Amino acid sequence: MWSDHNIGGCPSKDLGADAVDDRADTGRAAELADGERAITMNRAYEIVLAGIERAFLDGSLTLGDRLPGERSLAERFDVSRSSVREAIRILDAVGLIRSAVGSGPGAGSVIVSEPAVGLSRALKLHVSARHIVPADVLTTRVVLESEAVASAAKAVAQDEAGPNARAPGPSDVNLRRAGELLAEMRDPGIDKERFHDLDARFHRELCAAAGNPVTDIILASLSSSILDYVSAAADATDDWPWVQAELTRQHAGLLDSILVGDADRARRECAAHIHWFATTTGIDAADR
Repeated sequence: MWSDHNIGGCPSKDLGADAVDDRADTGRAAELADGERAITMNRAYEIVLAGIERAFLDGSLTLGDRLPGERSLAERFDVSRSSVREAIRILDAVGLIRSAVGSGPGAGSVIVSEPAVGLSRALKLHVSARHIVPADVLTTRVVLESEAVASAAKAVAQDEAGPNARAPGPSDVNLRRAGELLAEMRDPGIDKERFHDLDARFHRELCAAAGNPVTDIILASLSSSILDYVSAAADATDDWPWVQAELTRQHAGLLDSILVGDADRARRECAAHIHWFATTTGIDAADR
């Protein structure tokens, strides 16, 4: 649990309950990790964020810990409780904490790790505001996902070339799940919404098999940010049964290329698959 000792040069002050509630932020400079010293009054929440970041770095805060209450944090960092609340909202939005209101053992803010949530929210808002177009998201996905599936295929090839049999690892679980999702996608009676959900999860499993959590998080965020847009574009196609069958066929080829350890083929099939879908649904030309 995070200690109540002074953190990052921000001394705790016994200001009393009323003072904590009513005072305004002092706006004094605070030493940040990058050496800058210019936290203004309306950015006082950055003092809290910087202090929490330092607590992660020095190990005094870890996953599963519960943050101190608003009053305690306000005293510790010499800011108002409104600034603390702003910092808490930001941490919640980026998927770093999960907050529960009320009282009792389940209340308060607990440290979690859901980075894809924050990235997805930010990307989705920018796509909705048309600051980022879906075609550019798909182009970025081609670059990252093609390399991810190639890495997964290379891992399979290396395992098969090894002198000794190995125990099943996380990547094997991901590829097995991908196969199960593909089997369900083959159902001709599956509804579109279910198919789109399975499709997104199928790609997530293939990327997770590469074993790079950063790529996995980024790709999950990219996919989630335009999921509604992609689903609407697919639904608007003239011949959905044909699109469904073709997508399933391409998925099967992509999965097979990974399972046989052919990295070059996996890279090509992934890129061709995403480009085909974008062209067929018109996403590659949208908002240009």
